[in-house]
Amino acid sequence: MFDRYFSRARTWLSQPALSGSDLSPVMTGFAIVVAGAILPFVVGAYQLTVIRDALVLAILALSYDLLWGRAGVLTLGHTTFFGIGAYGFAVTTVQFGQTPLVGFLAGLACAAVAAAVLGYFLLYAGVRLHFFAILSMAVLIIAQQLATSWQSVTGGDTGLLGIPGLSFQLAGHTLDLSGPVASWYAVAIILVALLGVVWLLCRSRYGKVLAAISTNEWRALACGYHTSWHLLLMFMASAVLAAVAGCLMAATAGVVAPDVFSPVLATEVILWVAIGGRGSLGGPVLAAVGLTLLKHGASSLSTQWWPLILGAVFLACVLCLPNGVRLGDMLKGLRQFTGISLKRMPRSGARRVEGGS
Repeated sequence: MFDRYFSRARTWLSQPALSGSDLSPVMTGFAIVVAGAILPFVVGAYQLTVIRDALVLAILALSYDLLWGRAGVLTLGHTTFFGIGAYGFAVTTVQFGQTPLVGFLAGLACAAVAAAVLGYFLLYAGVRLHFFAILSMAVLIIAQQLATSWQSVTGGDTGLLGIPGLSFQLAGHTLDLSGPVASWYAVAIILVALLGVVWLLCRSRYGKVLAAISTNEWRALACGYHTSWHLLLMFMASAVLAAVAGCLMAATAGVVAPDVFSPVLATEVILWVAIGGRGSLGGPVLAAVGLTLLKHGASSLSTQWWPLILGAVFLACVLCLPNGVRLGDMLKGLRQFTGISLKRMPRSGARRVEGGS
């Protein structure tokens, strides 16, 4: 009986992590590539900067979708690592006078270490579900208070100013990516690359194990998988992705303040993933970009009513699309409605076999 159970469980674990109809990451990456090639020629520098900042937040949404959507770990303080990455980059470049490349690596390392320590004590202790979410929110509040109080390092309420932009030394030449157009291309390329890496990760054997843990951790544990170890690795990976967004935000904005640890931003990240479609990868990216631009446009039209406008949009999305905007499922429904099939057509030289002979 147990052999049959384990055989079925391992067969279930071997199923693809992504369904064939879920083309959301591919469609999103293609859309970003097209936008990256066209937008610098059709919009001004200010509008391009706004869209670039939205792409930075899209990386943050992608990191949270990897953690919550794929591993099933709900956290209310994921922006802790976004802020750690931003402050790691800022402190390294401003306070210690290091290059942006060193600052970037320092921000990622700080986030990885923080995630390893926090994840070890929580995940290995069996903390899951809402308990993990509440404790992560407490860590976020502590990080915000630390950024406000440690004035000699973080600059206090004012934050750190004069953060250098993205520039790297390559073979004796300086690659300056601090301008609006150059930074736009840099952020777009990084987002597409990270989206591809995450997509491949989810389709790998490790991604299948995470899908099994997310569905039923006890079943995965019974199959012999060290669930806490796998969740810790995913927690660290998502923290590093969030730190990438934090470093890019610090480098492009030129200033970092304790607002990067804001619980409001942490709530917005959850909404982006929920509206975009949890686990779809591409959906949260598009939701983060679209809702950030909507927020910017609504605030420019009405400084008093834009929170109400955003609230109405969020409420409508939750009521009308409870599973989020899943582009792959929408494309599948469109194919079924129009009768279009994507099955491979037979080659011209192939003979049709009828009646099994």
